[in-house]
Amino acid sequence: MSDSRSKNATRNIVSGTFNKILTLFLPFLIRTVIIRQLGADYLGLGSLFASILQVLNMTELGFSSAVVFSLYKPIAEGDTETICALLSFYRKVYKIVGAVITVLGLLLIPFLPYLIKDGEYPSDINLYVLYLLNLFATAVSYFAFAYKSVILTASQRQDLISNIDSFSNVSKYVIQIIVLIIWKNYYLYFIWNLFFVIANNFIVAYVTNKYYPHYQPKGTITQASKSEIVQKIKGIAIGKFSFVARNSFDSIVLSMFCGLTDVAIYSNYYYVFSSIIGFIGVLVQALTAGVGNSVATDTVEKNYYDFRRFYFIFSMIGGFCTVCLFCLYQPFMHVWAGEELTASFAVMILFCVYFYITQMGQVRAMYSNAAGIWWELRGISIAEMVFNLLLNFVLGYFWGMSGILWATIITAFLCSIVGFTIVTYRVYFKRNAMDYFKDSGIYVVSTVGVALITSQVCGLIHQDSWLFLFVKAIICSVVSVPLFFGVFSISPRFRDYFKSIVKNVTSKKMLKIHM
Repeated sequence: MSDSRSKNATRNIVSGTFNKILTLFLPFLIRTVIIRQLGADYLGLGSLFASILQVLNMTELGFSSAVVFSLYKPIAEGDTETICALLSFYRKVYKIVGAVITVLGLLLIPFLPYLIKDGEYPSDINLYVLYLLNLFATAVSYFAFAYKSVILTASQRQDLISNIDSFSNVSKYVIQIIVLIIWKNYYLYFIWNLFFVIANNFIVAYVTNKYYPHYQPKGTITQASKSEIVQKIKGIAIGKFSFVARNSFDSIVLSMFCGLTDVAIYSNYYYVFSSIIGFIGVLVQALTAGVGNSVATDTVEKNYYDFRRFYFIFSMIGGFCTVCLFCLYQPFMHVWAGEELTASFAVMILFCVYFYITQMGQVRAMYSNAAGIWWELRGISIAEMVFNLLLNFVLGYFWGMSGILWATIITAFLCSIVGFTIVTYRVYFKRNAMDYFKDSGIYVVSTVGVALITSQVCGLIHQDSWLFLFVKAIICSVVSVPLFFGVFSISPRFRDYFKSIVKNVTSKKMLKIHM
């Protein structure tokens, strides 16, 4: 089984990385074209709609995550009857979700102008038509075979989904870029988005039927299974509300208090932020199904050992990315978006902190999700959601973008990093979380130190251009990587981690880390 997990994870990482490169580069081109051809307000409007629809997507309540969790065991045991029954249940629920999103989205239409400061948006845009195109692109995905993708995810074949997304995204973005450059038509840009949402779901359904023709939606799950899924959904839903409150409401509150231009600036910084998180997420997605399988079949002690080693690896990766953001964020924004769409240095620092906190929680989240302890985390999730919304409005009203970022950082640290970790350690690992916080303290201090040293070296270059940006990126790698290795090589435990990583890489089994 460990060989299979390693093979699947490696395959998922390769395809996922290629997909992330495309989904980083092509949207970057799209955003650049929108800024150059149409203006920052159009970009801000698109970001606002994306945030609104992410809020509406909460209707899904994390149901797919609960179903994927429920599929791990029957797939491992080859229980086709249970798998088909779960698919049937999933399909019915998703149709209901699609209908609810449509109705709620339509009810929101009269309030759209109030979500933009002073109701100011581009005069050549019909706000309602544009919103409806976005709404239907979101809702229709729930009706067009969306349930099929869970089979690929639970079967550790995320690579197939990544390959389909890569093909679909390349086609979509190329057409959209052509539309924006030649016709400068924002409506047509979103119409193509709707078309490819439908096409992507049909392709996923075809591929799933090809690889797993015996898994079809039929039969009925037992009442016990339904009760278990509902229980998981309750916990996931609360966590999902919390996640959306932390992310999507930021843009909505910013639009209300500061306007679309500030939303565009925020979304540009968040785009870079989330793109890097997306690349790290490739590794998370590749490992998630394997970790879920390991949690279901291996001992807690073995999984705890894996957890600490994964946390070390992710902290090294996240620390390096944070250093790069600290040194390159502002020069990149100057060159790409221009001085008028570059945030203050203080805002940039807050984005770096936000990124690091988000990254630090990924491994813990991977294990808490694999262990299915969503319900046990419900209290902290509710606290995070309420606290974040209150702070967003209060701090956002007084300090705008900086206040909204502070609100997110405070709640993410207290709830996601501290609270969720303590519960995960207590419920699943059955131990005190002090070792985790000690490790985290070492990683944070090391990252701050390396960032300050690296920024001093990068600061010797004062020009802003694509060439000098590339030179600074090389400096970040050349300076920060040896510093990280030097700091962590002091500890025997970290040296052991380094040796295992090198051993796994040289044996071409990088992901087979005691799995």
